[in-house]
Amino acid sequence: MSIKQGDYLKELRVKNGLSQEKLAERLGVSRQSVSKWEQGYAVPSSDNVLELSKLYGISADNILNCEAPQAAEDEKSLKKAALGEEISKSQKSQQTDVLNDAVAEKEHETKSSEKHKKHSWLFAAYPCIAVFVTLALGAFNSALWKTSWIFLLTIPLYYTGSIAIRKKNPLIFCYPAVVIIVYLLCGFYAGLWHPLWILFATIPIYYIASGYAYKNHKRK
Repeated sequence: MSIKQGDYLKELRVKNGLSQEKLAERLGVSRQSVSKWEQGYAVPSSDNVLELSKLYGISADNILNCEAPQAAEDEKSLKKAALGEEISKSQKSQQTDVLNDAVAEKEHETKSSEKHKKHSWLFAAYPCIAVFVTLALGAFNSALWKTSWIFLLTIPLYYTGSIAIRKKNPLIFCYPAVVIIVYLLCGFYAGLWHPLWILFATIPIYYIASGYAYKNHKRK
């Protein structure tokens, strides 16, 4: 035991109005043992430390660390305050990051909305345009009647493509319509019905790849 610890034990004894003899009697040890503790020549056993803590009404840690109860509480309070300040700073930083992300997302949505409004007339009129082009092709060349209707398949392409780009989600895009258009055009004009049926096998591949890419994009 150090001299500091010995002095602390002596201070506690004197503060509680006990002589070395009376303290030794209460603990069931010799007066010489108490004297050695207070001079720093010996260390009280764990049982004696517990008895001293009960006698003086303080914790065993206070005795071992030579700390008055209030000082120990003050130190704990300071640590808690410091920890609370760190947590508060961390929470504030997180809240700031969340707010910045929300503002950025809102700005992006606003820009997308404004852009969408500029093209809203086309968005509403596209089916009419597709029908007009289909009829015009047939009227211009009667041979085109058998294939001009394929242009109507661009309607789902236009809408799903626009939404997919705006929401940055390729899963929304109607990829099967692309496959059907290519297959029909190549079949009607080049007779490639047989080998190009393999294009339909690319549909699940597209959606699997798009799903994987979209998940990775959402994680960032």
